[in-house]
Amino acid sequence: MPQYQTWEEFSRAAEKLYLADPMKARVVLKYRHSDGSLCIKVTDDLVQWHLKYYKILNLRNVIGNLET
Repeated sequence: MPQYQTWEEFSRAAEKLYLADPMKARVVLKYRHSDGSLCIKVTDDLVQWHLKYYKILNLRNVIGNLET
């Protein structure tokens, strides 16, 4: 279960996973207010990709990228 450090790497891997079989791919977002972290997981039950953010500045960049 690889964990990516940058949004660019994660988004490329997640897009490949989705394009391989869109009906099986799903995304899970977990936000913890207590420590301000966001965990994004993309899976198709065979492969899982993770990305974690711990700072609010990084979260603003991710939200901006999700809107486009």
